[in-house]
Amino acid sequence: MRKVVLGAALLVALAACSSGTDGAGAKAAGPEALGPDGLRGLTLGVTKASTGAKLAAQPMSGLDGCLSYAFAGGLAPDPAALEAEQVAVAKADDLNRKAQDADSKILDPGLHGTAEDYAKSAAESAAAAKLSAQAASAITAVAELREARAAELAATGGAVFRGDKLRAIVAPPQVKTPEGVGAGTPLAEVHRLYDAKGLKPTPAGHFAVPVPGHPGWAYDFTADGPHVTYVVLVDPALECRA
Repeated sequence: MRKVVLGAALLVALAACSSGTDGAGAKAAGPEALGPDGLRGLTLGVTKASTGAKLAAQPMSGLDGCLSYAFAGGLAPDPAALEAEQVAVAKADDLNRKAQDADSKILDPGLHGTAEDYAKSAAESAAAAKLSAQAASAITAVAELREARAAELAATGGAVFRGDKLRAIVAPPQVKTPEGVGAGTPLAEVHRLYDAKGLKPTPAGHFAVPVPGHPGWAYDFTADGPHVTYVVLVDPALECRA
């Protein structure tokens, strides 16, 4: 018999049917889910070396000491974007170091300082303040890049590694948790489903709940207003930022 390849949209539609069986009476495969078993062959705790062809060969981002990879066939790495990250981080680090150095060298004239001492101290303070403002602006630019890279990865899905260790699996927009939460889900539904399971706000302003059977791992829900924007399975203990 000739095989027929179904489009992704049709597969999803079939999975939603109440019969739950294919033409031969066997149980039909459901839509993808980001759950305790991971996603697309990436299991929790997998190493980068063992991912094979599941992910793009080259990272799309290297901010904060972690490498982010799209799923194979997803967003192609942009060498210019990777270079821009390196330049932005180097600039922020350099300005922050200079600002701290300048601040530590400000002369304290004390009660018996001369007019010249006070003038010198004021000039040093002004110079240090200018460097601090420049450093803050550069750090903000890196934070904006970080958010942009996270949104880009969420648009196609993928994984984040610290060295060879898996830190996170990022769900593409069409993928949901086993309970049905994904991009576009109202936050009220997230609370209804997960509050009793330990849902808590995170320092980053997201919401997280433990993954059953995997101590230390959590579902992390990023929201924009009243709806979820993307979902990540994450090991919060494996920090990216140095």
